[in-house]
Amino acid sequence: MKGPAIILLLLTATTALAQQEEPTQQTPDYSREKLIELFADIPQREKAERRIKHSIGMMEFKAFGMRWRVGYLPFFAPLPGSQPWINRDRWPDPFLLTGTEFASPPRTWRQTRNMSSELKRIEKKLKEKQKVKVEPE
Repeated sequence: MKGPAIILLLLTATTALAQQEEPTQQTPDYSREKLIELFADIPQREKAERRIKHSIGMMEFKAFGMRWRVGYLPFFAPLPGSQPWINRDRWPDPFLLTGTEFASPPRTWRQTRNMSSELKRIEKKLKEKQKVKVEPE
């Protein structure tokens, strides 16, 4: 019985000692020196980038998380494959757009060479069979 009584006495004594008196209400200090001390370390913001940039024949703006560049003069030719009504609804060719050539094995070169020589041979035979008559007027 002495054990729990001692523990209860120690707990109440430590909680009573741990409590502090409430500080008296102080008036806030709005003096110039105090305000400079508080806000002097805040860095100034840099100038924000202009939302719309325009130059001769071009307008650039940022919308929907993307940067848009609109050219409204004729020297901004459309990219290959960007006009489906001209390209018969084909997808743009990324290799053509970036100027990348296909990696091909040596046999592809030989096949292409053989096919072009065969086409030349056929064209030569056709020319020999064709005869053009020119009638004077």
